[in-house]
Amino acid sequence: MYRKVFLSAITALLILSTLYAVIAFGSRGAHAQPASSTTNIQVNQVFPGPFPTNKQNEPSLAQNPTNPLNLISGSNDEIGEPACSNTTPSSCPFVTGVQSSGFYASFNGGKTWPCQGLIDLSAFHEYSFGDPAQAFDSKGNAYYGTLAFPSPPTTEELATGLQSDFFVAKSTDGGCHYTSAARVSGSSPAIFDDKDAITADANPSSPFHDNVYAAWTKFTTGGDQIVFSRSTDGGATFSNPLALSPDYNNTHVGGRQGAAVKVGPDGTVYVVWLDTVDKQAVERLSISHDGGKTFPMQNITVATVTDDFVSPVPGSSFRQDSRSFPSFTIAPNGTLYVAWGNRTGDPTSGHAVVLVTKSTNAGLSWSTPVVAGNVRGRSVFFASVTTDPSGKVDVAFLALDDVPAGTAPGVGVVFYDAYFTQSTNSGASWSLPVKISTASSERNSWETTLLRWPIAVTSMPCGRTRAMPHRARQWMRFVRELPVGRM
Repeated sequence: MYRKVFLSAITALLILSTLYAVIAFGSRGAHAQPASSTTNIQVNQVFPGPFPTNKQNEPSLAQNPTNPLNLISGSNDEIGEPACSNTTPSSCPFVTGVQSSGFYASFNGGKTWPCQGLIDLSAFHEYSFGDPAQAFDSKGNAYYGTLAFPSPPTTEELATGLQSDFFVAKSTDGGCHYTSAARVSGSSPAIFDDKDAITADANPSSPFHDNVYAAWTKFTTGGDQIVFSRSTDGGATFSNPLALSPDYNNTHVGGRQGAAVKVGPDGTVYVVWLDTVDKQAVERLSISHDGGKTFPMQNITVATVTDDFVSPVPGSSFRQDSRSFPSFTIAPNGTLYVAWGNRTGDPTSGHAVVLVTKSTNAGLSWSTPVVAGNVRGRSVFFASVTTDPSGKVDVAFLALDDVPAGTAPGVGVVFYDAYFTQSTNSGASWSLPVKISTASSERNSWETTLLRWPIAVTSMPCGRTRAMPHRARQWMRFVRELPVGRM
């Protein structure tokens, strides 16, 4: 979740692209050439209204295991917010009480998205406020995780500041209607509940099938803490939050956040996050073998993160705090993969790549990270990893122009595109990055925002991959039969 101040009205749309991919991009055709022909499909409703009512970001994407053509997407959707002020500089404040977690559903593989709206938590005297996270269970029920704020706030909440909550809403019709919801974050004290992630055990043979799992960061006065909750009744209720990490010893710029939760083929629950130990950033892991009831295997180090945490990078104005948040996936054979963006070098020659590490023994030990994506002259940010049923490992990411330190942001200074790489040998080697955006996008000095989870990726049974990135101007593009280099 983030607060934003925009000083210029910039159009933004939410678009889906199949890549093989589902992607969201801006328009500057001369800067990039597509890897193949595309068909652009706008996911959110066409709304030519003033900014920010036409702005969506932080997309998520999930696929129904009982109907592969049923896709659901989510975003921070500000269609309900009032227009920015017609002043210089312009003001675009969020209005208390306006629901802003958008949902969208397709039943033909993303060609059309007839079902869409905003998650409504008014029955709880709360309003949804983004950070979408989505999943399906084995029965095809859809779940939508979102942050929320009280509305109207109580006297105590006004006195202590509005503290965010974490809810999970449920749909029984493939994502067309979310008719029920439950609070996940509980009533324990927090300055802020943030960076939510959810998943469901969709394996019918799992002893814990259809459990719903949630992980997030609880920001407190003592520090940042990763917490976990589970539902064993189809999302009707959630357990009290369970701490997976300490809330101290994390005084590094990376903090302790960016949790990702997944379920293995045997029902094992894994939670990965970016942690800080004695001022050293690391990717950490906790494991549960009893359906999320307990996590006896905690704080396993997946990898040391050597990112320099420069943010914003030269030439840009947007924060990249989450560049090194882990993206996490589990292959059908149980192999675990974790990917993240890693920027190294001095501020003059800093450059970021995608790193991937894997575990073949259920998370007990991890391989030396390998470079899975490296674009000459451009730095990676916000990578996402998935595996398809055949075992191929796919990575989608954004990459921004490298410019010298001290380069001020501005119109036309830096641009970025979306890329795709694939491994057919269990992550040992990777194809060269293929540009999957048909037009470059830019971030300029007129806006300040946090890009978080800007690209979501999932795999189809046929082996195709769908990725959905966030951009200032967003389109979803179907890229069919995209050629990918062989290993």
